[in-house]
Amino acid sequence: MAAASSMVLREGLPYGAVMATAGASALASRCGLQVLATPLLVLAVLQALWLPLAGSWRHRREWRAVCRACYAIGPAHEHSGIHTVPLGLAVIAGGLATLVASGDGPWSRVLALVFLAATWLLTVVCVVRFVWSLACRSMPLHRVDGAWFLVPAALLGAGIAASAVARLESGHAASLLATLALATVLCGWLGYWAVAGVALVRIRRFGLGGVAQAPWWIAMGCAGLAAAALGLVLQAPVADGWLQAWLKGALAVTVVVAIVLCVPVLIGSARFLLHRCRYCGFAAWPPTFSTAVFALGCLEAGVVLKSPVLHWLGLGAGYATLVLWAVTFAWNTRCTCVSRFGHR
Repeated sequence: MAAASSMVLREGLPYGAVMATAGASALASRCGLQVLATPLLVLAVLQALWLPLAGSWRHRREWRAVCRACYAIGPAHEHSGIHTVPLGLAVIAGGLATLVASGDGPWSRVLALVFLAATWLLTVVCVVRFVWSLACRSMPLHRVDGAWFLVPAALLGAGIAASAVARLESGHAASLLATLALATVLCGWLGYWAVAGVALVRIRRFGLGGVAQAPWWIAMGCAGLAAAALGLVLQAPVADGWLQAWLKGALAVTVVVAIVLCVPVLIGSARFLLHRCRYCGFAAWPPTFSTAVFALGCLEAGVVLKSPVLHWLGLGAGYATLVLWAVTFAWNTRCTCVSRFGHR
């Protein structure tokens, strides 16, 4: 059963590619590169549809064990990586809603609703499983890693998707989705600080030596995602009066935290690439997605707080993200070809 649970966890990790591709699509439209937005979003949709089919075929002989593992409640660290699945679907739903709102993709309204429903269903299931695991199983502090930030990120993504789709609706449906988005974003924002507190204790006690570094990018990326989510709900009619002032303060604090965290993340990554990276195997996708949502957070904060500095910082991070996505995609495509066909 432990092996099957580990298998389920690994199958969730490739959805980092979906998150990164959908995030790059959202950034392309915000950075004035609309010509790239639709192709990247289509690629993200194809990835989201292909990955579960490929995983099912790959494990067809042990399908019953995998199904049993989906119902089993293991340690919390076994239930964090799978949150890439609803998060990837959430970014796609938001991108499809943006296409509909701009008039570029009237065909995608139904797809946006389908992906929103799938996002919410999987977000509830994944978050409940994680919380249930924390309540029922022991939690060794040293097993906490950067992937834990995917849990509040999934809530934030669901809130962003609901907010984006709410703009396509009218009347009670729009009001309901906007209220749901606001409540979910607040839960995700609080969840981010809860995970950040636990992660800080873990780092102070055990450090980061000997653990995977790429997942810790998500700490910075989730702060950027929280800033983007707060910026979006602030533009909804349900956020007014004292709540609007409070949300603006939370947005300012969150985007500053994202910027501060960006510095050690970039320095640590540069040191890793220059001194310890062997440039073999597949490149991790969390850094690409994290820079994407960091850029989106800065752009949304720049609009709400009327800050040209944040706007230009978001644009710079956005262009860097698109380059990083292209490099990562090319590298992983090369690795796939080498693993499938050898060096011929």
